[in-house]
Amino acid sequence: MLEKSPPKLLQPGNAEAAPKKIRGRPFQRGNPGRPRGSKNRTTRALEELMAGQAEKLVQKKIELALAGNVKCLQWCLDRAMPRRTGRPVDFTLPAVKDARDVVAAMAAITTAVNDGSLTAEEAGQLVHILNSYSNAIEVYDHSTRIAAIESQLKKRP
Repeated sequence: MLEKSPPKLLQPGNAEAAPKKIRGRPFQRGNPGRPRGSKNRTTRALEELMAGQAEKLVQKKIELALAGNVKCLQWCLDRAMPRRTGRPVDFTLPAVKDARDVVAAMAAITTAVNDGSLTAEEAGQLVHILNSYSNAIEVYDHSTRIAAIESQLKKRP
Protein backbone atom coordinates (compact mmCIF):
# COMPACT_ATOMS: atom_id res chain seq x y z
CA MET A 1 0.00 0.00 0.00
CA LEU A 2 1.10 3.52 -0.59
CA GLU A 3 1.89 5.55 2.45
CA LYS A 4 0.68 9.09 2.49
CA SER A 5 3.31 11.65 3.18
CA PRO A 6 2.39 14.88 4.90
CA PRO A 7 1.86 17.75 2.46
CA LYS A 8 4.84 20.01 2.06
CA LEU A 9 4.15 23.56 2.99
CA LEU A 10 5.42 26.00 0.45
CA GLN A 11 7.13 28.93 1.95
CA PRO A 12 9.09 31.58 0.15
CA GLY A 13 12.35 30.03 1.30
CA ASN A 14 11.75 26.44 0.08
CA ALA A 15 9.55 27.09 -2.96
CA GLU A 16 12.35 25.98 -5.27
CA ALA A 17 13.04 22.82 -3.30
CA ALA A 18 9.53 21.36 -3.78
CA PRO A 19 9.30 19.53 -7.13
CA LYS A 20 6.22 20.24 -9.21
CA LYS A 21 4.08 17.32 -10.21
CA ILE A 22 3.88 17.25 -13.98
CA ARG A 23 0.67 15.93 -15.44
CA GLY A 24 1.19 13.73 -18.44
CA ARG A 25 -0.76 11.60 -20.81
CA PRO A 26 -2.30 8.47 -19.26
CA PHE A 27 -0.79 6.31 -22.02
CA GLN A 28 2.33 6.45 -24.08
CA ARG A 29 2.04 8.04 -27.49
CA GLY A 30 0.51 5.67 -30.03
CA ASN A 31 -1.26 3.63 -27.34
CA PRO A 32 -4.96 4.54 -27.47
CA GLY A 33 -5.84 2.51 -24.38
CA ARG A 34 -8.63 0.00 -24.10
CA PRO A 35 -10.60 -0.56 -27.32
CA ARG A 36 -14.19 0.64 -27.32
CA GLY A 37 -16.67 -2.02 -26.35
CA SER A 38 -14.13 -4.32 -24.74
CA LYS A 39 -15.23 -5.93 -21.49
CA ASN A 40 -13.23 -6.38 -18.34
CA ARG A 41 -12.37 -9.77 -16.90
CA THR A 42 -15.16 -9.78 -14.32
CA THR A 43 -17.87 -9.02 -16.89
CA ARG A 44 -16.61 -11.74 -19.20
CA ALA A 45 -16.52 -14.26 -16.35
CA LEU A 46 -20.08 -13.41 -15.27
CA GLU A 47 -21.34 -13.71 -18.84
CA GLU A 48 -19.73 -17.15 -19.15
CA LEU A 49 -21.38 -18.25 -15.89
CA MET A 50 -24.77 -16.96 -17.04
CA ALA A 51 -24.57 -18.44 -20.55
CA GLY A 52 -27.67 -20.54 -21.10
CA GLN A 53 -29.07 -19.78 -17.67
CA ALA A 54 -30.77 -16.44 -18.39
CA GLU A 55 -34.12 -17.96 -19.38
CA LYS A 56 -34.22 -20.15 -16.29
CA LEU A 57 -33.36 -17.23 -14.02
CA VAL A 58 -36.01 -14.98 -15.53
CA GLN A 59 -38.60 -17.76 -15.25
CA LYS A 60 -37.69 -18.24 -11.57
CA LYS A 61 -37.92 -14.48 -11.00
CA ILE A 62 -41.42 -14.48 -12.52
CA GLU A 63 -42.46 -17.46 -10.37
CA LEU A 64 -41.24 -15.66 -7.24
CA ALA A 65 -43.10 -12.51 -8.29
CA LEU A 66 -46.31 -14.49 -8.77
CA ALA A 67 -45.77 -16.07 -5.35
CA GLY A 68 -45.80 -12.61 -3.79
CA ASN A 69 -42.13 -11.56 -3.63
CA VAL A 70 -42.38 -7.79 -3.89
CA LYS A 71 -38.79 -7.23 -5.06
CA CYS A 72 -39.19 -9.76 -7.86
CA LEU A 73 -42.52 -8.23 -8.80
CA GLN A 74 -40.91 -4.80 -8.98
CA TRP A 75 -38.10 -6.20 -11.14
CA CYS A 76 -40.58 -7.82 -13.50
CA LEU A 77 -42.56 -4.62 -13.88
CA ASP A 78 -39.48 -2.44 -14.33
CA ARG A 79 -37.36 -4.61 -16.60
CA ALA A 80 -39.39 -7.38 -18.15
CA MET A 81 -42.31 -5.05 -18.94
CA PRO A 82 -40.86 -1.52 -19.09
CA ARG A 83 -43.14 1.49 -18.95
CA ARG A 84 -44.32 2.53 -22.40
CA THR A 85 -43.41 6.01 -23.44
CA GLY A 86 -46.49 6.40 -25.60
CA ARG A 87 -49.69 4.65 -26.38
CA PRO A 88 -51.27 3.74 -29.69
CA VAL A 89 -53.64 6.46 -30.78
CA ASP A 90 -57.14 5.24 -31.59
CA PHE A 91 -57.66 7.77 -34.36
CA THR A 92 -58.03 7.28 -38.09
CA LEU A 93 -56.61 9.96 -40.34
CA PRO A 94 -58.19 10.52 -43.73
CA ALA A 95 -56.11 9.23 -46.64
CA VAL A 96 -53.33 11.66 -47.52
CA LYS A 97 -52.13 11.50 -51.12
CA ASP A 98 -51.34 15.12 -51.96
CA ALA A 99 -51.04 18.54 -50.30
CA ARG A 100 -54.82 19.15 -50.34
CA ASP A 101 -55.37 16.00 -48.30
CA VAL A 102 -53.01 17.29 -45.60
CA VAL A 103 -55.39 20.20 -44.96
CA ALA A 104 -58.29 17.76 -44.49
CA ALA A 105 -56.17 15.64 -42.13
CA MET A 106 -55.24 18.73 -40.07
CA ALA A 107 -58.93 19.61 -39.83
CA ALA A 108 -59.72 16.07 -38.63
CA ILE A 109 -57.01 16.35 -35.95
CA THR A 110 -58.34 19.71 -34.79
CA THR A 111 -61.86 18.31 -34.57
CA ALA A 112 -60.62 15.31 -32.55
CA VAL A 113 -58.84 17.61 -30.08
CA ASN A 114 -62.00 19.70 -29.72
CA ASP A 115 -64.06 16.54 -29.11
CA GLY A 116 -61.58 15.30 -26.52
CA SER A 117 -60.72 12.07 -28.33
CA LEU A 118 -57.10 13.27 -28.81
CA THR A 119 -54.88 15.07 -26.34
CA ALA A 120 -52.89 18.12 -27.40
CA GLU A 121 -49.64 16.13 -27.20
CA GLU A 122 -50.99 13.35 -29.43
CA ALA A 123 -52.29 15.93 -31.88
CA GLY A 124 -48.89 17.62 -31.90
CA GLN A 125 -47.20 14.35 -32.81
CA LEU A 126 -49.69 13.70 -35.60
CA VAL A 127 -49.24 17.24 -36.93
CA HIS A 128 -45.47 16.70 -36.90
CA ILE A 129 -45.93 13.55 -38.99
CA LEU A 130 -48.19 15.40 -41.42
CA ASN A 131 -45.69 18.26 -41.72
CA SER A 132 -42.94 15.80 -42.59
CA TYR A 133 -45.19 14.12 -45.11
CA SER A 134 -46.20 17.42 -46.72
CA ASN A 135 -42.51 18.42 -46.94
CA ALA A 136 -41.78 15.14 -48.72
CA ILE A 137 -44.67 15.77 -51.14
CA GLU A 138 -43.38 19.29 -51.79
CA VAL A 139 -39.83 18.10 -52.50
CA TYR A 140 -41.13 15.42 -54.85
CA ASP A 141 -43.37 17.95 -56.61
CA HIS A 142 -40.52 20.41 -57.06
CA SER A 143 -38.16 17.75 -58.39
CA THR A 144 -40.71 16.56 -60.98
CA ARG A 145 -41.39 20.16 -62.06
CA ILE A 146 -37.68 20.89 -62.43
CA ALA A 147 -37.18 17.69 -64.42
CA ALA A 148 -40.06 18.66 -66.74
CA ILE A 149 -38.65 22.17 -67.28
CA GLU A 150 -35.17 20.79 -67.95
CA SER A 151 -36.52 18.31 -70.50
CA GLN A 152 -38.39 21.14 -72.28
CA LEU A 153 -35.26 23.28 -72.35
CA LYS A 154 -33.24 20.42 -73.86
CA LYS A 155 -35.80 20.04 -76.67
CA ARG A 156 -35.47 23.70 -77.73
CA PRO A 157 -32.95 24.39 -80.52
